[in-house]
Amino acid sequence: MSSEVSPDNSISIDALFSLLNQTRLADKSRFKKRLHNLKKFKTSDQKQQVKKQRQINQLADHIQQSISHKANKLKQTLHIHYPEALPVSQNVEKISQAIKENQVVIIAGETGSGKTTQIPKICLQLGRGVDGMIGHTQPRRIAARTVATRIAEELNSTIGDVVGYKVRFTDHVSEKSY
Repeated sequence: MSSEVSPDNSISIDALFSLLNQTRLADKSRFKKRLHNLKKFKTSDQKQQVKKQRQINQLADHIQQSISHKANKLKQTLHIHYPEALPVSQNVEKISQAIKENQVVIIAGETGSGKTTQIPKICLQLGRGVDGMIGHTQPRRIAARTVATRIAEELNSTIGDVVGYKVRFTDHVSEKSY
């Protein structure tokens, strides 16, 4: 980014546009929209120009944070294993291939086959959760907590670290959560 800094230490909007592909996918569209709005804004008023430059610098900081956040998640190594006793564990390759090749995948199986706990781990192994979050919905608060706890245990982690949960009035998700 230093090559795109002008003599007055301001960062160009075009330089920030060039960094968007390095940010988290979850942040990219929001940053892009803000950059387009800043690019459209033209003024000859000195106070407005200073305000615009302050917004550009603030956005540059947010973009850098997103890039750092993505890099930290990519560096993190997780030891994912699948319990042999679960039927889903026998089909990890098939499920992985289906998730890679399709935008929507419907997986049906018997109760207790491991769908709820193993599918998020398969997504994690495929690299999901780096650009955004892997979402897993449950109909009840207690189920959300229980599933998150179980997945965290299987990943040798604690709640709020690699795996978190968020229900009404309770948020146990961190920057490290996938």
